[in-house]
Amino acid sequence: MRNAIRIALLSEAFAVTTFGLGWWSVPIVAAAWGVLSREPRRAEIAALCATIGWATLLALDAVRGKVGVMAVQLGDVMQLHPAMLFVATLLFPALLAWSAATLVPNLRKRS
Repeated sequence: MRNAIRIALLSEAFAVTTFGLGWWSVPIVAAAWGVLSREPRRAEIAALCATIGWATLLALDAVRGKVGVMAVQLGDVMQLHPAMLFVATLLFPALLAWSAATLVPNLRKRS
């Protein structure tokens, strides 16, 4: 139960900071999580939570607007299937969060 609450709170931290500050807040939140967490799999948890947080934002945009239409139009321009844009959209924060949560605690140990 505690893990579910922790994942929900961290996911929403990624969503709220991204909504308020932009995509570059993802590595900041992940770095803070990486330093403060004692979890052995903190990088994987950060990546999962960043993905969940961005999926939440994407779902909210889909409810309010025409995300599907935009994905089709942008996919045509980029010559990609629209589903690949959604995959890339969710892979981006996962990679940022995993990288920051892995690197920052290791940098801190060496100092």
